[in-house]
Amino acid sequence: MRIKDIAILNPIYSGQDLENEEVSFSPMECLRYDVLRTYSIPFSQAKGKYTYFGNNDVLFAKVTPCFENLNTAIARNLLNGVGFGSSEINVLRPKENISLRYIFYLVCSKRFIDNGCASMCGVGGLKRVSPRAINTFEFDLPSLATQKTIASYLDKKCGKIGCEIDLLERKVDAYKRLRCSIINRAVTRGINLDISLKSSGLRWIFYIPVHWQIGRIRNFFDYRNEKVSENDFMPLSVSKKGVVPQMENVAKSTAVGDTRKKVCKEDFVVNSRSDRKGSCGISPMDGSVSLIYIVLEPKYIDPTFVNYYFRCNDWIEEFYRNGKGIVADLWTTNYSVMRNIEIAVPPYAEQKQIAAYLDDKCGKIDTLIEKIGVKIERLKELKRSLINEVVTGQRAINTLEA
Repeated sequence: MRIKDIAILNPIYSGQDLENEEVSFSPMECLRYDVLRTYSIPFSQAKGKYTYFGNNDVLFAKVTPCFENLNTAIARNLLNGVGFGSSEINVLRPKENISLRYIFYLVCSKRFIDNGCASMCGVGGLKRVSPRAINTFEFDLPSLATQKTIASYLDKKCGKIGCEIDLLERKVDAYKRLRCSIINRAVTRGINLDISLKSSGLRWIFYIPVHWQIGRIRNFFDYRNEKVSENDFMPLSVSKKGVVPQMENVAKSTAVGDTRKKVCKEDFVVNSRSDRKGSCGISPMDGSVSLIYIVLEPKYIDPTFVNYYFRCNDWIEEFYRNGKGIVADLWTTNYSVMRNIEIAVPPYAEQKQIAAYLDDKCGKIDTLIEKIGVKIERLKELKRSLINEVVTGQRAINTLEA
């Protein structure tokens, strides 16, 4: 049996024109394992622009790594029975006499995922699974009764594993909030809890230690704005994790000439469109970044202290508030504005102390998060293996547990 024998891939909308009536909409980030969150959008704004799906359709990501991460769910309770989503979503509409939950688990099976990955085309993070590979995927289809038994069994077993994963993920979230709280306190108040405070006069920090200095960004950094070629200076990427060499499989720009911005070792690089994500960091090497990035050379401030400062929630909100844009993803804080934002900074020696304190505290929290992350990945792999073994018939199931 092949997928195309039991389901229609990416069906086309053939219903009535709903004009301005509300329908459901789901961006890619709202599709997770067995969970689909939706918003409302006028039908006229969605039809022809996004991927269509209906109630009881199986949705799964077509792009890496979301495809491998089992971003797969069943659409239910859609407004007017109609939904639209990201162009990076594939839709399977089951035909008659097929268990919906069985198809869901079939799409989550390792055989299906491996088959899809082998067919992917594209570069780096833009690789997509081939529609042909989906339609022609071959498998042994059990009877409808057996399909339902398999689905019921996996619902129970995967549900238990899912509860364990949810608990661990909540622990990770709690540790991340603790980390943010520690950073926020240290870079805005210092680590001496007995120090006297004074009014800062700033909108985003009300009180600061009496001996801290108020100054504009331009007082603590030199702005580097030299254009260079990526052929002469290694392309760098900037994310929440910091500044790293750009992955080799990321598509390079076809532009000729000086189309990037120079970065020197120990410069501080900020994504002007970070959208509150904290995409910034100290560069460990010389290189180049996109022209939308802000490159700063610390002159009267410790780079490691800066690295934590720019991860302070209060500062991130102030940075964001000074930006402009139409939507969050296109929100930009230009250096012409950023240079005049005032910040509160301790003496250089105290900056070093705060940075060392945060290295220790955050390092311990990061270690705990990493250990929990390993447990989460083991549970996810257990779930993947269980689904694959049961769907492919490698594991006999106890019908009493189904």
